[in-house]
Amino acid sequence: MKLIYRQISLVCALLTGVLGMLTLIGWISGLEMLASIRRDYIPMAPSTALGFTLLGLVMLLRERPQFRRPIALLSLAMVGIVAGGKLVEFFSGRRLGVDEWLVADPAMFGSVRTGRMSPITALNFLLVCVAILALLKVRLRVWAGPVAAVVLAISGVVVLGYMHGTPLLYGGSIIPVALPTAAAFILLGSSIIAALGAECWPFRGWQGDSTRALLLRWFLPAVVLVALVEGLLRTHFIIDWTLNPALTSALSSLLHILIITAVISQVARLVGRSIDKVESERNAAQAALEALNRELEQRIAQRTRELTAKNQQMEEELTMARELQMALLPDRFPTVPRSAPAGESALRFYSVYHPAGVVSGDFFSVFPVSETGVGIFICDVMGHGVRAALVTSMVRALLEQNYGSEPDPGRLLTQVNHGLHSILKQAGTTMYATGVMMTVDAARAEIQYAIAGHPSPLHLRRHEGVTDTLEPHGRAGALGLFPDAVFATTRASMAPGDLIMLYTDGLFEVEDEEGNLYSQEDLVKIVDERMPFPADELFQAVLAEIHGFSHRSDFEDDVCIVGIELARILGAEKRAKETSHTGREDGAKTVPIKAM
Repeated sequence: MKLIYRQISLVCALLTGVLGMLTLIGWISGLEMLASIRRDYIPMAPSTALGFTLLGLVMLLRERPQFRRPIALLSLAMVGIVAGGKLVEFFSGRRLGVDEWLVADPAMFGSVRTGRMSPITALNFLLVCVAILALLKVRLRVWAGPVAAVVLAISGVVVLGYMHGTPLLYGGSIIPVALPTAAAFILLGSSIIAALGAECWPFRGWQGDSTRALLLRWFLPAVVLVALVEGLLRTHFIIDWTLNPALTSALSSLLHILIITAVISQVARLVGRSIDKVESERNAAQAALEALNRELEQRIAQRTRELTAKNQQMEEELTMARELQMALLPDRFPTVPRSAPAGESALRFYSVYHPAGVVSGDFFSVFPVSETGVGIFICDVMGHGVRAALVTSMVRALLEQNYGSEPDPGRLLTQVNHGLHSILKQAGTTMYATGVMMTVDAARAEIQYAIAGHPSPLHLRRHEGVTDTLEPHGRAGALGLFPDAVFATTRASMAPGDLIMLYTDGLFEVEDEEGNLYSQEDLVKIVDERMPFPADELFQAVLAEIHGFSHRSDFEDDVCIVGIELARILGAEKRAKETSHTGREDGAKTVPIKAM
């Protein structure tokens, strides 16, 4: 489309230059017909012809790479100066001798001289120069179309005068515009508008397949055509026939009706075809959309069924995993000594287990290590859910693999840490677990423990009314992080009625509605205040207290609590009395909290 507009612009510019050159040749050779078309029409002035030649060349060569813009500006300036001089002559009445340079003594055409530029021509030249200058300047291109349209309108009025046999300004004292001059201005204005292209006014509203553009393309030319044809017929045929005025009006009306009917029929055909095409495309698009919707619904239904089946399968697998994980937890605790009934065991065990999800990252194990001793292990894997549950299985396997050959808690944690780190490194994942390994001997009334980054267990010395936190010797970090970590064993003594409470951090890392954190110190305080309670009641009271703090009935993290109570000391009564008041042995760190 751009190429078509460019070709139209070049053709119009070329015809403008040809008209100007033919006029100059006619003046030089004396062939007046080349300048006026008819003998009874005033010829184009030589200065006008020179202006058209220069402006036609500017429009032809403006896109040439070798064409210098100063040459165009100089040509515009020359034409503008000549046109401005003629307007000055017309309005001031003073002769500047602009046309006399080319034609000194021209012939008369009625009361005016030939070979002189009309003031209307001079005005049109100034407008054309402004339009071309705006065309050459990118920032001013928007004004080129409207100014060229004004030139076309003025020139069209002149041409209509000639077509109706009443040329404008003929017979007066003002020099009229020659028919070739008006034609050249129409060509030059058309060249400027075509050079702007379809994206600029006035063609911008004509483009596209919209109804507005379609109506403009048909009705506007049709209206112009009707007016021209009706005027020509009335002037050159109907009036010359000297018919009755009523018949003349009837024929004129009939002509209007025929032309308008033809135009409306054509427009209706085109618009109707366009509407039918759009309607057909809309119906096809709607049918395709409905088909796509049906297909999408079918796919969604199929995908929903697949996801439902997968979810059901996943839920069943998770339920089985939960059942297996719960089955791995102790359902019965060992008795000390092993032959003692559960009600007469020297050590009594209590537990609370609340996973945050279907499966948990917390677990504990209680197992005999001797006739009078029991091992207790509690573990909390980073996070919760399936990944954490898988790591707990690894830790449990490593624990069962090593505790038979290594009863010392510190060395046992060291071996478990080394194995867990190797597995996680081979899997290429970073996970860790915290834990406490503890052994309790009812004959010696002694506990041995090692801590791997886990919250310190609580020792409730009920006979003294004191709650201690069992702190380790040194800090070796969590399990699975450092392959060479070494965990130390710490010892402490117990007395009949003492309770050891092991727990995971999900018990106290709880927030209330305002974001306040329930701390480990708050937990120790609550436990100390309820120290006389039986272990089961103590644990339930602690849970109720924390639920009341958070105003929630569940926990965000897995929660595990294990309690070990020394009911009696195995051995002689004398030894029991001596060891019941021994307190902690050297090497154990305690933080006593007095009962309130």
